[in-house]
Amino acid sequence: MSAELIKREKVMPETRLGKITSKRQLTIPKDFFDKLGLSGDVEIILDKDELRIKKYQRLEESHDYFADLVLKSILDEGIEGKEEILKEFRLRMDLLPLAVQDYVKDVRNKTAYDNRTPEELDKALFGEE
Repeated sequence: MSAELIKREKVMPETRLGKITSKRQLTIPKDFFDKLGLSGDVEIILDKDELRIKKYQRLEESHDYFADLVLKSILDEGIEGKEEILKEFRLRMDLLPLAVQDYVKDVRNKTAYDNRTPEELDKALFGEE
């Protein structure tokens, strides 16, 4: 087997046929479901003429980390007084999901015509795991 063929095999995605019911429900093959560690919700992305399904990570799962960052930001800005800090904290935490959505939308727009694979883009944007 040639080196080029071996290289292509590594990047070829796994595929399966799926069935969509009359109620527009799609069954995810068990092996895909297990490999991705899916449970509950998934993110469905419409990209030109194809759908992509990704494991959905809820904002709540990283809520504590963001809460720490928001609180640190408020304290760094010199906001004082329990009530003022609490008011600003609640406001920023309420706005956080919108900010994350805007960020994701911005990243998708900037990478829409990028020729790199999703894995290469992830590494470029977020570094190695």
